Amino acid sequence: MSIAKQSCDCCRVRRVKCDRHRPCSNCFRRHLKCTYLQPLKKRGPRSIRAKSLRKIAEVQTITLNNNTRTTPVALMKVPKKVIDHCLRLYHDNLYLIWPVLCYDDLHKLLEGNFDDCYAYCFLVSLSAATLSDLQTEIKSEDGVSFTGEKLCSLCMLSRQFFDDLGNSDLFRIMTYYCLHRCYAQSADTRTSYRLSCEAVGLIKVAGFHREETYGYLSFNEQQIARKVYYLLFMTERYYAIYLHCSTSLDATISPPQPEISSDPRLSLDSFLEVIRVFTVPGKCFFDALATNSANACTEASLARIWTELHTTSFAVKPWPYRYIDFLFSRHWIRALAWKLVFHAKGMRMNFLSNSSNTHIPVEIARDMLGDTFSTPNNLYDVHGPGIPMKALEVANALVDVVNKYDHNEKLEAWNVLYDVSKFVFSLKHCNHKMVQKFSTKCQSALISLPIPEYLQLDDSSKDFTDIIS
Repeated sequence: MSIAKQSCDCCRVRRVKCDRHRPCSNCFRRHLKCTYLQPLKKRGPRSIRAKSLRKIAEVQTITLNNNTRTTPVALMKVPKKVIDHCLRLYHDNLYLIWPVLCYDDLHKLLEGNFDDCYAYCFLVSLSAATLSDLQTEIKSEDGVSFTGEKLCSLCMLSRQFFDDLGNSDLFRIMTYYCLHRCYAQSADTRTSYRLSCEAVGLIKVAGFHREETYGYLSFNEQQIARKVYYLLFMTERYYAIYLHCSTSLDATISPPQPEISSDPRLSLDSFLEVIRVFTVPGKCFFDALATNSANACTEASLARIWTELHTTSFAVKPWPYRYIDFLFSRHWIRALAWKLVFHAKGMRMNFLSNSSNTHIPVEIARDMLGDTFSTPNNLYDVHGPGIPMKALEVANALVDVVNKYDHNEKLEAWNVLYDVSKFVFSLKHCNHKMVQKFSTKCQSALISLPIPEYLQLDDSSKDFTDIIS
């Protein structure tokens, strides 16, 4: 093995001692491409900082004139086996919740396109979102630990090497969607929303907001594009409510086709049902919630929401992960529809059989409690902030009207509220402000009610100052 007369480029940028082998031990251990192209520089700190990684990549890219379609070799590449492990976890636990590609397709992509910058970034972002959602980590064969946060950071660092607007393909759109999920799970709402907006922007650049665009794609490409479109469609509507942002995507695109499979983990039935739950209200419904105005919603539109979402669809077979998303989304939309009516002057839900609008939250809360009895507790966190926020919305609707009942109804309502509150406080919440507001309302009302103890805020909830109420 030949010994170089000077330290390699990577060791100079990092300012560490180089043994001058080809490759040197430092580059070999950290999976860096070892080159000898620059003059000698002084030694310095031994840690690899993000700034150093960027400088290494810049030197090697400019000097060797690398093709832009090649993954930046200076960044630590995640081993294939680590990514493959994450892809299996995604397939077994999360595909029903956000079905992008099944494991077979992902594995083929990993084997055939590992050196493609865009495919690699997507696979790493999907792996990051998977570990974040499942709140776990894995180790490589050489003992290096990988968490969702670490993979997310590596993927975010890689984004500087490709042009988002040069070619708005599905890989880039899916990468931003997966990164959005990572930050949503870590309670960084601002960054999560910004990344989802970038994905929506690329959807429009690619023309996927127009149905005719899909006619130029193969069936498999159409399926993926339609899944991604509706994942962002639902994300945008969720943020419209809690960040008060207007929506831009509408249900003018046909949903993906059902996929026949003997494996229930590949069934799209529950995913299609969740799409229906978000589609039934219509764009004006979410825009009305974003502006706190019920003027855009008619009695007919609210009647349709209640009629179509009042009962569970028997076409959907219970399958834990996605099925609970469908159930809680249904309760959530009904509670939001009631909220619009309740706070609008002179408006009543005359289409309901019950003459009292204030009794509706009790009915919704009781339905939600029924669904919680058959759902394992560990499934709620997998959905990120979605399930806790939706449950909290139902509980808040009940707190707002619980003192408006007569004696007998009030006792029934408080019993339901007590059970719902215990469930809400058992969940992991990202939006501390909303939980604290709900807790305060409960504490104030419980003083005069026959409940044995005060409801306490879960200690696991943290105060994230960048959350937007």
